[in-house]
Amino acid sequence: MELVTEYPSGFMLLCLLLGGIYSFFLYYRDLKRGSKSAPLWIMMVLRFLSVSLISFLILSPLIRQSDKLIEKPIVIIGIDNSRSIILAGDSDYYRAAFPTQLNKLAEALNKKCEVKIYSLGDNLKHGFNASYTDAFTDISAFFNEVTTRYSNRNAAAIILASDGIYNKGSDPYYAAQKLSFPVYTIALGDTSLKKDIIIRQIIVNKSVYTGDKFPVEVVVEMNKCSGSGSKLTLSQGNRVIETRDVRATSNNSVQKISFQLDAKEKGMIKYSIRLSELDSEINVQNNSMDFLVEVSDTRQKIALIFDAPHPDVTAMLKALEGSSHFETNLIRTDSLPKTFATYDLVILNQLPSVLNPTDLTPLLTSRASLLFLIGSQTDMNAFNNLKAGLMINSNKNAFLESQPTINEDFSLFSIPKKDAALFAEFPPLLSPFGQYQYSPLTEILFYQKIGTVVSSIPLIMFTRASSDKKIGIIAGENIWRWRMYNHNQQSNHEAFDLLINKMAQYLSTRDDKTFFRIHAKSKISENEPVEIEAEVFNATYEMINDPDVSLTITDDAGKSYPFLLSKTLKSYYLNAGFFPVGDYSYTATTKVGSTPYQKKGKFFIEKVSVEGSNLMADHQLLFRIASTHDGKMISRDSVHVLADEIISRQDIRTVSISQNRMTDLIGNPWLFAIILFLITAEWMMRKSQISFQ
Repeated sequence: MELVTEYPSGFMLLCLLLGGIYSFFLYYRDLKRGSKSAPLWIMMVLRFLSVSLISFLILSPLIRQSDKLIEKPIVIIGIDNSRSIILAGDSDYYRAAFPTQLNKLAEALNKKCEVKIYSLGDNLKHGFNASYTDAFTDISAFFNEVTTRYSNRNAAAIILASDGIYNKGSDPYYAAQKLSFPVYTIALGDTSLKKDIIIRQIIVNKSVYTGDKFPVEVVVEMNKCSGSGSKLTLSQGNRVIETRDVRATSNNSVQKISFQLDAKEKGMIKYSIRLSELDSEINVQNNSMDFLVEVSDTRQKIALIFDAPHPDVTAMLKALEGSSHFETNLIRTDSLPKTFATYDLVILNQLPSVLNPTDLTPLLTSRASLLFLIGSQTDMNAFNNLKAGLMINSNKNAFLESQPTINEDFSLFSIPKKDAALFAEFPPLLSPFGQYQYSPLTEILFYQKIGTVVSSIPLIMFTRASSDKKIGIIAGENIWRWRMYNHNQQSNHEAFDLLINKMAQYLSTRDDKTFFRIHAKSKISENEPVEIEAEVFNATYEMINDPDVSLTITDDAGKSYPFLLSKTLKSYYLNAGFFPVGDYSYTATTKVGSTPYQKKGKFFIEKVSVEGSNLMADHQLLFRIASTHDGKMISRDSVHVLADEIISRQDIRTVSISQNRMTDLIGNPWLFAIILFLITAEWMMRKSQISFQ
């Protein structure tokens, strides 16, 4: 233990001197009268000590203590708790015997190690309950969590008990490369290919328009079914639309069956695909699949204007073409139309341009909303003169790299929580360097993160030129890299395309002038909670949340679930929890003054059948992970030897860690008690002296 202060040690002598001077002058008159009684000297000493201690506390002294911590080696066990474990068979073993084996393993390891247990599945959870209900398997999330949480701890080994099947997150083999300690794997599941027919994929446009004919393609896989046949049925509700015969021509047959459907009615239409069961087929959960098609009667028309080819133009076009909500036209600046009256949104890539000045007056005077993509070829002076809601003042044509940081208070449209973390990892855009000026009413979706500093500078923002004309600005070039990164991480472009579609949808849609609005997803996975948002406006279109909003959800059997939405800062929010697979309708009501409002809608809880689509265990992946991390793969029957295998390692040892701890002396209760005692004792002695005199 050591007493330290940020001031030189000479200041401690100054505190003693201050205490001595204070006590001397306080009792100077008594000393001058010649009084040298013992109580007088005691009072002087008490005052000297109290003043010196209080003066010393002004120096903000700290007590430095060195603590010795003993940390046992840590073994982290990750157990696959997804559906594929029991769907492959032998469910009784995995529900009863296997958890008992794991408990014995943990008890044996606890003799020398500290054991941490996690469950893998949709999300990473502490502990293991052997429910095997998770609809996805994300092994990489387990490795990432271990890397983050235990990289500076005495981590001894990782044990992964899994069938090696993953359908969420990145490749576990590469996610494990960050680990610096041994990895042991317990091989679960069955590697043999069993007789099974599978609806592998349904290819269909998610959005169509009334009067359209749209194709549906069903990919059917038939394993070890040579010569066997099944019936494939397409239906809408209880109405069978069409039935096809499917026959396997080999032991590993993959076929694509096409249907042609008519979009007759507006709304969210649910269709079902079913394959009839085969004799001795073990897994029938992958014999069916449902899908939704949104049929609407209006398309938003978008013009994408560019001066020269650029990857950003292609990225925007691909994202918009994936949705049938939009009709997108590519237009070069040398062939601009005379009017933009037919367009709902115009996207301008690096316009106005320094290379080819273009008259944008028809655009500014039209009702079409605008989305500017600012880049190295943008004429910043001309852009500032447009008064589009953002001015970037720079003395030189300089750019810097900036990553997106989401604004948690953004309210124009919602961003899925699962995509927010991905957006934070997107590659940086090339943004203009300078002073950004924008209206306080601007809604910022992403701020610029420059290096490690999150700034208040907008990267993507939205504002208004008038009540009907909206303006969006992406203050950066190379947004195509975001789409590529999305594909590299998730093998699809869904997050990026959804972001661009939501931006385009907001900008191109005319404002809803109703006073009561409900926002709810029409399709929700069974492992996602039902979340609903509501907005209420008064007669002057000010958002309010004074009245209560009630909502009733009704399932297809007629059972009702009443809720009262919670009030947020400006609107309303409801997390209704998880619902079984099926069709649901809802009715929301509120009352502003004496005027009642009501909104109705529907949503569908879809079954997640990813785990059932592939039940052939990937033990090769488990072997590769273990062998490259100084571990080994064992079978489920050899779990009992794993504890001895790990404990006998030479690098498994308890470590002693010295840790310096600084404690603020000002908050020490004992020191406060001492000072209070000194002052009280002196006061009582002075009172007794005065009374005696």
